[in-house]
Amino acid sequence: MPSQAELQFRSERDSRDAARDELDTQIARIRGDMEGRGIGGRIADEASAKAMAALDEAAEIANESKGVIGGTLALLALWFFRRPILDALSALIGSHNDDEEGLEDDGRG
Repeated sequence: MPSQAELQFRSERDSRDAARDELDTQIARIRGDMEGRGIGGRIADEASAKAMAALDEAAEIANESKGVIGGTLALLALWFFRRPILDALSALIGSHNDDEEGLEDDGRG
């Protein structure tokens, strides 16, 4: 009959062998995957997965902050079109001043 130490040794050796078999299986699977797709394919897959996750997060944040995004877009539009808006206001104020000057001239004479 084997001693307690020998039984424990056999048990630990069996556990080690099973872990080694599992590791060898995983390494073989990874090697096969690398040969099939290559490093470039794996990098591209990882990059696209991260990009999709970032896009999903951005969409979630946008849904939660519609007012802030709308206000920001409105301010950006005003900033991009500031020259035409200021020119239009200037023309409107200028024509208003011209009308007042015309009324003053008519009232004098």
